[in-house]
Amino acid sequence: MKRQILLLFIFIANFSNAQKISFNTAYFYEYTYHNDSTDVNKVNTETTVLLSNQKESFFCSYVKMKNDSILLSNVKKGNMVDFSTLPKSRVNQKVYSDKSQNTILIYDKVVNATFAYPENPVKWSLGNSRKKIGDFECQNAYCIINNRKFEAWFTISIPVNDGPYRFKGLPGLVVEVYDEKKLFHFVLSEIKKEEISTELPKNKISTTSADFKNKRREFFNNPAEVSKVYLGDRVKFDSKTVNSNFKNFNVFLD
Repeated sequence: MKRQILLLFIFIANFSNAQKISFNTAYFYEYTYHNDSTDVNKVNTETTVLLSNQKESFFCSYVKMKNDSILLSNVKKGNMVDFSTLPKSRVNQKVYSDKSQNTILIYDKVVNATFAYPENPVKWSLGNSRKKIGDFECQNAYCIINNRKFEAWFTISIPVNDGPYRFKGLPGLVVEVYDEKKLFHFVLSEIKKEEISTELPKNKISTTSADFKNKRREFFNNPAEVSKVYLGDRVKFDSKTVNSNFKNFNVFLD
């Protein structure tokens, strides 16, 4: 019960000063990814969503967005929430893009702390190959992120220079994107035209990409001890179990 109250308190703190943005289109992507490069058979899959309007876009886990909506509804009604019944989400990254300014802001977490840092737009090289993905005629393009080469397939039939995560800036919507080893793979699965609002948390720590990665590295070097620093004595857990759960996390999209 104490853990449930703490998680609810953290949620309320994150959303009490949140900035709401409205979007008119949702692009859903099935995201397949690995955390452990030594075990290629261990694959994670999660539905993600790119929310878009003419000026802005916001990418996040659709599972996490639904969970936040459920929690917010219950908080407003004064109901206690059983977090164990909510669908599990492992995708922490959220990406806000201001299209008019061509800027990208990435939100990511270490334990319970949300960090926010700017990233440069991706530099693309257009390819000459074409293929049909679903109903869309697509052309390929290439970029490098984290010393990893990605191939994207975009369609000019949807003239939106956007895509999942940081994969933006092409002459049309990104329909599919993956790295050479297929450790990370996004595929467009659905498009919905509807009004959707979501929140940008203000309860964040502004930082740089390099500093965030240092914080994350510190965590994975000793998950249990770093968790104690962030959580204090409010949450009790078994250190051996925590360290075991995170010992093989060694691949990151960024």
